[in-house]
Amino acid sequence: MPSWADLIGARLAGADLKGANLRGARLIGADLSRADLSLADLTGADLRGADLRGADLTSCLFLTQAQLDAAEGDTGTRLPPPLTRPAHWPGRRLA
Repeated sequence: MPSWADLIGARLAGADLKGANLRGARLIGADLSRADLSLADLTGADLRGADLRGADLTSCLFLTQAQLDAAEGDTGTRLPPPLTRPAHWPGRRLA
């Protein structure tokens, strides 16, 4: 996938995006629920309003807390350490 990908509002629920180059991609409002983003490069990806419910982000590359804070997720969203579930996500576990 090219680094300039325009995926605004894309329906990618359950997609196998292992190793995808999403560098700089515009994923605003995209449905990435239950997607496998293992080793996907998310450098500079715009995740505002993206649905990450149930997505596997445990081994994605270059994901930031700010990107997560701009997205939607839930307790089923798997995060890489040391990133944490944003307060606005339902079912947030308290430390």
